Amino acid sequence: AGKTTIGKLLTGLYEQTGGEILIDGKSIDEIGLSEYQDNISVLFQDTNPLAFTIEENVASSEIDKIDTNKVRDSLEKAGLTEKIASLKNKEKTYITQNLDDEGILLSGGETQKLLLAKAIYKDGNFLILDEPTSALDPLAESKIYEEYNEMAEGKTALFISHRLASTKFCNKIMFLENGKIAEFGTHEELMKKGGKYKEMFEIQSQYYVK
Repeated sequence: AGKTTIGKLLTGLYEQTGGEILIDGKSIDEIGLSEYQDNISVLFQDTNPLAFTIEENVASSEIDKIDTNKVRDSLEKAGLTEKIASLKNKEKTYITQNLDDEGILLSGGETQKLLLAKAIYKDGNFLILDEPTSALDPLAESKIYEEYNEMAEGKTALFISHRLASTKFCNKIMFLENGKIAEFGTHEELMKKGGKYKEMFEIQSQYYVK
């Protein structure tokens, strides 16, 4: 439908072939790509952690510049504290055994939480989450998105999901179909409209009830 493409256009990873992307009235080129990207916390669904320590993955900076307390806080907010506590070397544990024989492999859900912690640590003014919780069940995903919505207070946030339970709290919803915006509005407005969004939400709703 074009969900991930929009995310990569907004992060400057793709250049648009038509139209324009403006931030406070300025294009990405006017702002400068590097400066613009410094203000973005992003998590794409096809991203994998690097074969370094957990804290290096979260902070993405030189070891002597890592804020350990901020790393731990980010891991806690991402829901990985219990997992980290069970590890011998805690947040200094390596991912994979490429660089350390005591390195670990994370499950799909744990990997997504680690990458969520990375986005939290960066604390950019523009938060983009591209289906980062697809390995979780719908209820767990909805809970994390709601927590992120609270953490995004005062920021611009773009949540991308094919699970519509994750869209209810958003200020505006773009329902994409075949590469175009088929419907646009709040959850309540789109439900009243009775179109494709309402149809898909009701089909999926059986998975949102405990």
